[in-house]
Amino acid sequence: AMSYMESLPDFVRLAEAYGHVGMRIEKPEDVEGAIREAMKMKDRLVFMDFIIDPEENVYPMVPAGAGQNEMILV
Repeated sequence: AMSYMESLPDFVRLAEAYGHVGMRIEKPEDVEGAIREAMKMKDRLVFMDFIIDPEENVYPMVPAGAGQNEMILV
């Protein structure tokens, strides 16, 4: 069986294919530096792909089958 993550595109390469900047951040300790780097790029559109453990409860969350107006915030 294919996992959800295996079916997603490579967002960094996709951004780069359209002439934008793509950044993948995999470790929590790299987040602040990556955001600072992205904020310096005033002339380019930057897409940031944050890799998060699928078991983490990351908010906001939208339950399966629900609309964006039904997101869980806490």
